[in-house]
Amino acid sequence: MGKEQRTALLALVSNIVLFLLKVAAALASGSLAVLSSALDSLNDIISYFAGYFSIREASRGPDYDHPFGHRRMEALSAIVMAIFAGILSLEILRSVALSIIQGEHAVEITAFTFAVLAVTVIVKLATMIYLQGISKKEMSTALDAMVMDSRNDVLSNTVAIVGIAGTYMGMLFFDDAAAVIISFYIAYSGYQVAKRNFDYIVGAKPEKKIMDGIARKARTVEGVKSLGAIRAHYVGDRVHVEIEVVLPKKTKGPESHDIAVRVQGAIESMKVVSRAFVHIDYE
Repeated sequence: MGKEQRTALLALVSNIVLFLLKVAAALASGSLAVLSSALDSLNDIISYFAGYFSIREASRGPDYDHPFGHRRMEALSAIVMAIFAGILSLEILRSVALSIIQGEHAVEITAFTFAVLAVTVIVKLATMIYLQGISKKEMSTALDAMVMDSRNDVLSNTVAIVGIAGTYMGMLFFDDAAAVIISFYIAYSGYQVAKRNFDYIVGAKPEKKIMDGIARKARTVEGVKSLGAIRAHYVGDRVHVEIEVVLPKKTKGPESHDIAVRVQGAIESMKVVSRAFVHIDYE
């Protein structure tokens, strides 16, 4: 099991524990804000399971049916996370609407309710920091989506604490208001994840800084006189590059081949690049 898979599995287990604690707190208190937070954790469990599965599949090398590997699996799982987030957000809003229509509901806030949400904030903050470090090192789309989710969980559970605090002080509308805010956090989180990963699915052109980095790598190779066209697109969260390098007219065939191989190696040394195709032209 690779480091990405272990990290995703650890995050999944922590969310299962938090979900069970929140369900107990929601049943004991009757709070919609706590219930919304519990449903958010259920969404996390489904999403993180998809993320774990996608990381496992993406780690598989190329095969006969997938000659360029399985990197798109991570982006696909992130889109699934975004869809679940949207569905969950609508469900929370529906629950709030029913609560308003049916009138005030009994809410009993205890120290246990506060403790569960406080523990959630601490665990999610620690998870976010840990995942962020691994995600940057491994350049994992699925882990990056989990980082974003953990950050939004810290914010949404903080809002839930404020909501139940208001309810505890007798302002019952705070509970519904907190649930609505949490639902919008969840929807916004899903939108962010979908927007980022859509380009990975459809094969969009990489950002300018990546394109500039590819050009810099190619120019460092001895024998390269100038560069022609550079075309690149995402294959999942990795990049495939097609580049034209211009060599001096006097360069012999074997030497040209060696330069092309070195250019390919230089570009593929970039973590984000999985494949480079080099074409030779002459002055």
